[in-house]
Amino acid sequence: MRTAALAIASLFSLAFASQCFAQAAPAAAPPAAKAAEPAPWPKDAAALDSLGAKLVEGFFRRIVAKDWAAIDAASLPTLQRIGFEGAFDRASNLESLKEVAMTSANVTELHATRAGDALVVTCQVQADSTRDGQKLPKSAASRLGVWQWSDGEWRMAAWAALNMPAVRPVPGKPRFAGDEALNKEGAEMVSRFLGAQHRKDLEAFDGMLTEGVQVVNFKGQKLRADMIKGAKYATCEAPSIVDARATRTGAITVVTCNLSMGQKVGMETLPADPAPFMAVFQGTGASAKVIALANTNRPK
Repeated sequence: MRTAALAIASLFSLAFASQCFAQAAPAAAPPAAKAAEPAPWPKDAAALDSLGAKLVEGFFRRIVAKDWAAIDAASLPTLQRIGFEGAFDRASNLESLKEVAMTSANVTELHATRAGDALVVTCQVQADSTRDGQKLPKSAASRLGVWQWSDGEWRMAAWAALNMPAVRPVPGKPRFAGDEALNKEGAEMVSRFLGAQHRKDLEAFDGMLTEGVQVVNFKGQKLRADMIKGAKYATCEAPSIVDARATRTGAITVVTCNLSMGQKVGMETLPADPAPFMAVFQGTGASAKVIALANTNRPK
């Protein structure tokens, strides 16, 4: 009996000691977070254009092939797109693309720039396509795209297409609701920028444009110097912004809206008709700078 009692006592002591050691032992440190892979930026302008061409041409090849899964995978969750019919988010953009039957697309006059962590590309595209059985114009029209490096690949953050159908549609409301607070912030960012142009506050307007900014409008593809010159000589009405939608990934904020802002440049007049508009900003608040613009308004 004494031997059995001692054995039981020894087992109890070992169990108690093991429990105390387990409680005293420090918890294993969690695995270190994997650092984000830096974007593989090209070393010169020619290589930057080559990267832009690869991304744009790949996008159109997937549309022609109806490879919707690949298009979706190459899009950021915060993607926005505008066309003459209005603004789309990632989900509604995919559904809209499915309504287009495209057999070919020829990309020309491509120009790519870097703006911080974003790649901005403009080009001209001739596409053979139909929507709802109606043939869309095949003439070359401007496109603008913005990409960011995410999860090991370039993903589309914004896209604008200025290929207007023969009969211009009345721009509809955005196909998504978005975040109310962010939408309001986005509208304020656009208003601050366009307000400076309206007031002829050229110093403020200049300060809100990055070096790599690119623009598409009814005159084609424009760079920073073109925007400064246009702001100097154009007479602009006060902007009216409705149905603003804003999305954000990292430092990039994409804002779309229906904009009414009449302008007169020389002998050309832009009517103050509502038209889909896109501005892509880097940074937030008063320090935000414009890296890309797309304006679908044009003379009648």
